[in-house]
Amino acid sequence: MGRFATLLALSLTAAVSVACAGAQAQVRMPAPVPLAIPAAPPHVVVPAPPEAPPAPAVETPAPQLNPPAVSGGGPPRTRTEPAPARPTPPPTTPPAAPAPAAPTPLEAAPNQGELEQRARALIASAERTLDKIEPKTLGPDGRAQYDTAKRFIKQAGDALNAKNIVYAWQLADKANTIATLLK
Repeated sequence: MGRFATLLALSLTAAVSVACAGAQAQVRMPAPVPLAIPAAPPHVVVPAPPEAPPAPAVETPAPQLNPPAVSGGGPPRTRTEPAPARPTPPPTTPPAAPAPAAPTPLEAAPNQGELEQRARALIASAERTLDKIEPKTLGPDGRAQYDTAKRFIKQAGDALNAKNIVYAWQLADKANTIATLLK
């Protein structure tokens, strides 16, 4: 009986494999539908809003470092400014060029020799100021600023030796500013 079962299993396997080999799955795809592409919207150009004319220059007094004490029990007065006027249409002529700003110390220096003297003076001033400060008494932020000022002084000296006068002046100015703020 073992042989018979084996033969039967083989014959069934062969019959199934022949039936499966001949059958193929058929998938029916619908016919392709062309895509409907909408037309591009019309090109609309939005004009830029008209520019307001430049506001007239108003001179304001320099702020006082030590404002006078206010006497009396009333609340402090606040300065109110008038509401800005409605914008007027732009002028038909181009606006005038702005007035030149005050020259910086670099622009005011007529030659490299004078700028070098200014840089050396700033370095000396920063060194004198830093010599008066005891770094151990400074907090962590103050110590970092102290070290930064020292580093600027060294870099300014190196720039002077390399004849990079403008850069030396800028570094010396920074060192002097930091030293002045630390004292």
